[in-house]
Amino acid sequence: MTVIHPNMADESAKIHARDVCVFYGDKKAIDNVSIDISPDYVTAFIGPSGCGKSTFLRCFNRMNDTIPSARVTGRIELEGENILDDTMDVVQLRARVGMVFQKPNPFPKSIYENIAYGPKIHGLAEKKADLDVIVERSLTRAGLWDEVKDRLDDSGTALSGGQQQRLCIARAIAVDPEVILMDEPASALDPIATAKIEELIDELSGRYAIVIVTHSMQQAARVSQRTAFFHLGKMVEYGPTSDIFTNPIEERTKDYITGRYG
Repeated sequence: MTVIHPNMADESAKIHARDVCVFYGDKKAIDNVSIDISPDYVTAFIGPSGCGKSTFLRCFNRMNDTIPSARVTGRIELEGENILDDTMDVVQLRARVGMVFQKPNPFPKSIYENIAYGPKIHGLAEKKADLDVIVERSLTRAGLWDEVKDRLDDSGTALSGGQQQRLCIARAIAVDPEVILMDEPASALDPIATAKIEELIDELSGRYAIVIVTHSMQQAARVSQRTAFFHLGKMVEYGPTSDIFTNPIEERTKDYITGRYG
């Protein structure tokens, strides 16, 4: 039984997930989760390690397809289209639903090429001048342009960890996605780099539907307006972030927030 706070159904949502289950072989990792993801809010998934929050996040761009034993059932609609359908073009889906991973993973290419690669393969720019515009705009949105504009030919892997993560965010937004998934995007970073990533999430919210998985309740409280609490593969409670942290309805949520387990 999931507790969903009043008025949480969202007709304007980018993603409608209904009765989603994920199996690894015979093991059920996600059990009947339903949620709406809106572009108007940053949504955080919280819960103890191994509770299924990252597994559920990866359903939204079918990253679980890369695991041979994984099987996803239910319905996940992006703008009314069921992304779990066999006819779904997964490459196209991953352009629409970008992902930023826990560890920064820039391509072993120049900073410029890291950003230009996606727009090139998706045919978003034909001329170098168009690519130049996309590269500058993406790096600017990711708060990185002023730091790297004179070294665009340097390798992306030569940047600091925090800069690499912002490069990966810039790379995700270069193809003009509708949704950005972030799987613990700051867990490998120091506090200063983490603060920059959090500022960036704040700046990008409203322009994209953003979902962040975080093991840090403080981070969820700082960056999100909606929070879903997961435990043992179930979504236990979903509501406005302020309510989840100050006035949770479910006893299990209360126990997690107050540090009784986790």
